[in-house]
Amino acid sequence: MVVTIVVLLILAGITITYVMGDNSIIKKAQEAKNKTEDVMQKEQSEIGELVNLLKEEYSNGTGGGEINPPTPPVIEPVKKGELVKTDKEEYTDENGDKAPIPGGFCVVEDSKDNPEDKNTVINGLVISDVAGDDLDNSKHGNQFVWIPVPDYSKFHLIEGYASGNLQTLLGESSTPAREAGDTTTAGSSDKPNAANSVAGTAESIAMYKSVKDNKGFFIARFEAGIAGTTASTITNDTNKQIQDGSVKPVSTKGVGVWNFIPWGGTKSVEASDNLPGNDNANGAVKVARNMYPASDTIHKVTSTLCYGVQWDAVLNFIDSNYESGAATGYVKDSTGMGSYTKSIATTGSNIAYQQKHIYDMAGNALEWTMEAFFTNRRVLRGGSYIDDGSIAPASSRYGYGAPDFSYDNFGFRPALYL
Repeated sequence: MVVTIVVLLILAGITITYVMGDNSIIKKAQEAKNKTEDVMQKEQSEIGELVNLLKEEYSNGTGGGEINPPTPPVIEPVKKGELVKTDKEEYTDENGDKAPIPGGFCVVEDSKDNPEDKNTVINGLVISDVAGDDLDNSKHGNQFVWIPVPDYSKFHLIEGYASGNLQTLLGESSTPAREAGDTTTAGSSDKPNAANSVAGTAESIAMYKSVKDNKGFFIARFEAGIAGTTASTITNDTNKQIQDGSVKPVSTKGVGVWNFIPWGGTKSVEASDNLPGNDNANGAVKVARNMYPASDTIHKVTSTLCYGVQWDAVLNFIDSNYESGAATGYVKDSTGMGSYTKSIATTGSNIAYQQKHIYDMAGNALEWTMEAFFTNRRVLRGGSYIDDGSIAPASSRYGYGAPDFSYDNFGFRPALYL
């Protein structure tokens, strides 16, 4: 019995020591708890440091993700007088109206001669290929005007006026006025005057697409001129009338109109649009296209001879009643608003001859377009100095120009698309 009691006391002592001693289970459990808490605290501290590091990287613009995303870079607005250096930038004028500005061009500054004349979209936004140019064309840059086309369904040929009445060149029962359209097939069921669109060319389809995508295009502010001249020729000066594209036309104020120029080719149907004339032959089409050719990597535009549909869009911009057939004023009667003075003037000769900042779409020189009439004619627009503003206003069509004809009152005007 005594031995048993002694053994039990020894076992009890050992048990108490194992449970309560320095190396007891309770002590070990407490130490494990303390270590676990230390590790968790360290992990929380490290996570906090990582979050702070990520926040710092995001604020410096070196991170990515959802935590404090970096502030987007500030895009400087297009400023008047400064050339655009990218392919295209959007300009917002003081009225909040917008227009795309192509690379290599600037929005020109307001007029210094007439401070009340503001360069805005509603007034006809003017751009130039020379920095610092203004509405007075004081830097002599080539200038163009933005023509908004907010409703693409209205971008089609429109019947013009002559002697106060609507003409009928678009409605002829056979061989009406027509030109290359916006698709590879003739006409389009969803576009008015579909019968006046023949199958499109690579150029016409690209032009239409650009107008639809950008909601507009640019038209030369002035009739095509010849650099270095100070008067429009009254005789055919072959030294100045180089028509192979090696001499570029200009769209500047106060130079001689490039007249005595044919459309190109002959009366035969040989052009890529299956209409009379050859657009690859020497003449207005070739010269206009070489103003800003594909080899020009600075100016992010394509230049063409003005299409009839572009001419009509310009007039519809000037008078929104034109498309509905209820035009008044300049479009229907250009008396006093164009050079019908019986002698050919230089480009931009009179401020009274501009509408929406565009000069001489009425009078001075008849202007070749891409339109055709009959089976052997190309259409000229706008009347000339030998006409009368009420008989041959800005919208009038002259459909009797054979592609190889050239006279002192035949000129042209380039257009640009992005």
